[in-house]
Amino acid sequence: MDEKSTERDRIDRIMQSENLNAGQFAAEIGIKGSTLSHILNGRNNPSLEVLKKILDRYRMISSDWLILGIGQMNRTGKQSQSPSLFDDVEINNSKPDTYRPKTAEKNSTVKNTIQEKIVSETTNFVKNDINSEISSKIVKKIIVYYADNTFQEFETK
Repeated sequence: MDEKSTERDRIDRIMQSENLNAGQFAAEIGIKGSTLSHILNGRNNPSLEVLKKILDRYRMISSDWLILGIGQMNRTGKQSQSPSLFDDVEINNSKPDTYRPKTAEKNSTVKNTIQEKIVSETTNFVKNDINSEISSKIVKKIIVYYADNTFQEFETK
């Protein structure tokens, strides 16, 4: 990549590689069209929040490339940013290494699966911990806090 490319140029390149116009791209990353327009027209530089939204939506994009202009646009295998246990995403097979938000129906199943996994892994961690002080303790309650400011409690029987 040319060292003189700007964040604006790199955002434009992502849009081109994804075959998206400015409106579509803004919707994909969850920002206002006017915000993206100001960036693309050179009026404003992209904020950290906008860059984070791009990296969150397009996980195959290298953060070093997007922010600093260093390296290749796409991450290599060892740089891959796989979704974590708490990410609410699914792989979209139409474009390699891209992720799309799950639908509401799938969220319920995924949420239940994640909750079961949290309880199971936390219980196993405590049970299998080498430290006798920790392993002698029993998990009584786990509270999971969600981004929408709700929570759910799990208690052992």
